[in-house]
Amino acid sequence: MSNVLSIEYLLVIGFVFVLAGLVKGVVGFGLPTIGIGIGALITDIPTAMMLILLPTFITNIFQILFNGNFGRVLARTWIFMLGAVVLIPVGLAAVLEYPLFPFERVLGLSILIYGVAGIRGFNPKMAEKWKLFIGLPCGLINSILTGMTGSFSVPGMMYLRALHLGKNDLLCAAGLLFLLSTVGMGLSLWWLDRATEELSLVSLVMCVPVGIGILMGTWIRGHLSDVMFDKIFLNAFVVLGCYLLIFGG
Repeated sequence: MSNVLSIEYLLVIGFVFVLAGLVKGVVGFGLPTIGIGIGALITDIPTAMMLILLPTFITNIFQILFNGNFGRVLARTWIFMLGAVVLIPVGLAAVLEYPLFPFERVLGLSILIYGVAGIRGFNPKMAEKWKLFIGLPCGLINSILTGMTGSFSVPGMMYLRALHLGKNDLLCAAGLLFLLSTVGMGLSLWWLDRATEELSLVSLVMCVPVGIGILMGTWIRGHLSDVMFDKIFLNAFVVLGCYLLIFGG
């Protein structure tokens, strides 16, 4: 892991994390997907996962605190959130066991399909009576994909968006999903002996470029209407999906 502390590596990954933070500041997600997706081109996926842990953990605490109504969001999403963490170790173990399988490309395809469908007007609204029945399976699938790819967004953001929470509550719900997923991923990495003090130190340092990117993105989001936010949200999904399909391992 010595290359992780080289000046060249820190500069490159720092730039990547500024970009990832910018995207997260605007739409509320994308930090682990971009950070791990591009970071995995420089190193392996578990190492990239470890580097993004502390920035993701800290930024999502702030995202929860400064967006929406936490109590209302938790009451509507708790069953999904439960499922979204329990199978993360299973997904991560699959990556370690089958490192050559194109997990990220599978995820990229699903993200791309959803983003294109949303841009073309597909915007389902889930009835309250179905949220418990659909929430747990969606959460379990989300937790497996989180462990496999380090991306917390699919099908989680699809499920949360179907609840029609509103911009601020959606950002709060996304922050809660990502915070819990980060904790689950971090514990899984330690359990599977993929975390080190060296990587933890670099992860702490990476909070600075991520914070810079998020401040820039948050300023941009403050000038967006709900309609424009929704358009950017869906287009961000399309871009992420294309990226993972092209560059995913």
